[in-house]
Amino acid sequence: MLKLVLGGSGSGKTTLLYSRIRARAEQGRRSILLVPEQFTSSTEGRIYRELGDALSGMVESFSFTSLAERILSAEGGAAVQTLSDAGRAVLVRRALEELQDHVHYYYRHRRSAAFCQMAAQTIDELKSAGLSGAQLAELAPDCGPESGKLSELALIFQGYETLLAGTGMDPADRLELAADRLEAALARGELPDFLREREVFIDEFDTFNAPKKRLMGAMLAALPTVTVALCDDGAPMVPGDMGLFSGAKQVAAQLRQLARKNGADAAVPELLRRDLRHKDAPGLAAVTELLETGTCEVPPAAPEVRLFAAASREEEARCTAAAIRRLMRQGVRCGKMAVVCRNIPDYRAAIRYEFRMADIPLYCDEPTTPEFSAPATAVRALLEIARGADLTENLTTLAKTGLCALSEEQVCALENYAYTWAPTAAAWREKFERSPKGFGEQALTEEDLRNRERAEYARALLVGAVDAFRAKVRGVNAEAISRAVYFCLKTLGAEEQQAAQVKAIRAGRGIPAAEEAAREWNVVMGLLNEMAHLLGEQTVTVAEYEDLFGLLLRSSDLGHIPQTLDAVVLASAGKMRLDAPDYVFVLGLAEGEFPAAPGEVGLLTHADRDALM
Repeated sequence: MLKLVLGGSGSGKTTLLYSRIRARAEQGRRSILLVPEQFTSSTEGRIYRELGDALSGMVESFSFTSLAERILSAEGGAAVQTLSDAGRAVLVRRALEELQDHVHYYYRHRRSAAFCQMAAQTIDELKSAGLSGAQLAELAPDCGPESGKLSELALIFQGYETLLAGTGMDPADRLELAADRLEAALARGELPDFLREREVFIDEFDTFNAPKKRLMGAMLAALPTVTVALCDDGAPMVPGDMGLFSGAKQVAAQLRQLARKNGADAAVPELLRRDLRHKDAPGLAAVTELLETGTCEVPPAAPEVRLFAAASREEEARCTAAAIRRLMRQGVRCGKMAVVCRNIPDYRAAIRYEFRMADIPLYCDEPTTPEFSAPATAVRALLEIARGADLTENLTTLAKTGLCALSEEQVCALENYAYTWAPTAAAWREKFERSPKGFGEQALTEEDLRNRERAEYARALLVGAVDAFRAKVRGVNAEAISRAVYFCLKTLGAEEQQAAQVKAIRAGRGIPAAEEAAREWNVVMGLLNEMAHLLGEQTVTVAEYEDLFGLLLRSSDLGHIPQTLDAVVLASAGKMRLDAPDYVFVLGLAEGEFPAAPGEVGLLTHADRDALM
């Protein structure tokens, strides 16, 4: 049975779900709570606070992704490797290369990393809508003036699916596979042990894409009750309605239709009307009422809502830092405060400067690629050398990454010798016997001799490893190139040097900086493995491998771990998932920013989407 709990923000939907989960736990009955990926950690904490030691073991919390993995672990299919977002972009690039002259509209963009990322985002969007490449190809001819572009996009999509079939699985396909496995188990009259006699509660979602709906349909057919909480005022849906709750009303209608399709009943929705969250904050209650209904009763005083007109972004940041510092002196934890803006890059520099001056801990999760990290630089230098690039530049670059078993004096001596004599490729393969001082009759001092010995030692180590590497990557497949790169780095002493660097950084700059340095190495080595997995037995030139590896680097995100448990969060309004902060500072509150004008993501325009719908 499908049960819907409807109510506006702060009406007590989550509290009601937890009370029902607790009641079931007290009766010895187990439950499952599904929340978005961003809330899994805070949900675990709330389950423990609400249910305590004795009862918290009676409920398991999942995201849709982790639930699908649990189903696949029980029913089979978990071992299939899943592509990352960066892997998607590489497969799109391979599909474009395979199509060659069949692509005209996007031909000149096929080598662009930005285009490949946008195409990967578009494929993800189409998969989220439940479309395959073949279905898009059927729909494209009827889409008017844009039919040519959509037909080419369908070709790319189909090429991507063909390459994917021999490589791994798209993340969206894992939800579909989990739904298949659950439906197959239900057809056999069986269920995974962790789902038997469970009731599922779904909270904090405002929409569900096609793969999630497929998995929800399987749960509706297999489980006695699925309860879903939605932010909806409960009023009937009116055709063409574009109000605040129109999206939630459409989702509720789709869920009722999904329940009927899977043979489950839909109970009468339970409606919560009171604004419990703002019962002691009349100003915020009035703002909520205004947003929901378009009108509100103005309270006599609203100290909890404050407006400030700033002349610039820098002044906004300065006043925000001053207000937060004042709250900190009053005993408010930084973790209970958040700063929200529409576009973080517009405010990042000003916020960081003002917060640093005010000594306020700040956490801002910004995308950072490993493209310019030491491990990535070392790998790219090796690939440059293997394809015939300048030895002097790339060998000195490789030496200066700090990942070779060379001392600082040896690296400096090598660079000075190379700068003085500009060795040719042949000279690099001969012993360094010239004067480190260059031309002249001067006699060499003991220091000169030592520097020449240091340069020679560095030359022998680097050239020996690089020549062996070049011999191994001629006319081989991508997997062999990845293996050769790794073992060349190992021969140069990269693993030991990396461990020593991490140890030194931990002593000098602390554990968070050391963990980030270790993560750079792990991510780049993981990308070498992903290249081997994506391209496998396919024979590629070193130049092609380097090109695709560069795309993989630019499409990857290192991520950031908060360096303190108590920090003010800087969040983007479009992506934020805040955990009940007590104080929120909204920057740039202006027309066109809140709400934001609709933007375009990927390769589809709004006209394309309308035509496909």
